[in-house]
Amino acid sequence: MLTDQTNSELGRHLLTIRGVQFIFGAQGDPFAMILRAGDDDPLDHGARAREQGLHESSVGAWVTAHRELGARILGDPRFSPRHAEEGPQSHPGVDVWDNPLLCHVVPLDDARLNLDPAAYAKLAEVSAPLLSAEALAARAPQIEAAYRETLAATGERFDLYRDFAVPAALRVVADVLGLPAETRERLPELHAGLATALDAGHCPQQLGTARALLTAVSGLSAELTGLVDAGRATGLAGLSPEDAIAIGALAVVVGVEVTATAVCNAVEVLLAHPEQWQRIGQDPAAAPAAVREALRLAPPLRFESRIAREQVEFDGKTIEEGRRVVVLVDAANRDPEAFADPDAFTPGRGDGDRSLTLLGGPAAPVTDALVRVQTEAAVRALAALRPALRTNAEVLHRMRSAVLHGVLRFPVA
Repeated sequence: MLTDQTNSELGRHLLTIRGVQFIFGAQGDPFAMILRAGDDDPLDHGARAREQGLHESSVGAWVTAHRELGARILGDPRFSPRHAEEGPQSHPGVDVWDNPLLCHVVPLDDARLNLDPAAYAKLAEVSAPLLSAEALAARAPQIEAAYRETLAATGERFDLYRDFAVPAALRVVADVLGLPAETRERLPELHAGLATALDAGHCPQQLGTARALLTAVSGLSAELTGLVDAGRATGLAGLSPEDAIAIGALAVVVGVEVTATAVCNAVEVLLAHPEQWQRIGQDPAAAPAAVREALRLAPPLRFESRIAREQVEFDGKTIEEGRRVVVLVDAANRDPEAFADPDAFTPGRGDGDRSLTLLGGPAAPVTDALVRVQTEAAVRALAALRPALRTNAEVLHRMRSAVLHGVLRFPVA
């Protein structure tokens, strides 16, 4: 397994994949440029990819930026986050120049990010009393209180990501899962390592970051296993140990970082439209439509990656079994063939339900409501309590964050 590799072996594996992405990006491949995760605007690359239709990227993936085809792929059970073969979903030692397997860069199986669609559907069913939209709506007052109290602890100037979105999401997830005090104290440290999980499977991280991620994934799995075995994660009571650990892992990995990213994305879009920000402050019921539209324009997961589990024909092109297929969600959400005035921020737009934004990627059946309810609560709290909120310095994003475009610094006042 990749986790058994020496630092030299792991570093070589990561650098080789990074090199492939850079070389093909330099040759103009749009998806390779997105994977390079440089300082340029990924939407420009997405627009170029849309012009090419469904096409083969040089980095070993079929790519589409069209909304209609993207929806068909993401809804098709013949596509899965994982390869058909059993075992860890990673490809250490593969000659990527001869066989460009650039998916599953590191093994994230213990984070439950590579399950089959049927497995996520089952987890969504068994977790419904805890994580469904109805269950979380019943907890809405407590969730909003967590965001308001976290906001009250900030000063006149604070970091939206570090001081507000992350600690509030950690508190909400801990409350929902019923975690004991000692685990709550460990969650910030675990989150620091886990923050790159959704990027690291596609975009090679620096060696130290990759090691920290693998350590955090193992630590979270061990922590949840101990809590479930001892009956100390009260929110997960009544579930099988396997299901409880999987749901707990998804709640922590997705329910914190994807929520924090969604909050920052939504606020950044809304602050660029101050009339909408003021409207939410005066009418909290306007938040859901505004958040949904903001996350169409700035989805927390910029692309979705799947594996064809059998040969599939699309638009006269054959996608072979085992091949990677990528939907550029941020570009597809601005497809002019699917959305009227696609770049405009229009809350409540008639075609808003066509957005491909998945709050949790393939795990969205389990995590969508957890992310969405928190994001709406965060926006309501901020608009009501900080109506004059503004950015007071440039928003900085993490390096090598092709999927999340993860926030590193978001100073506000």
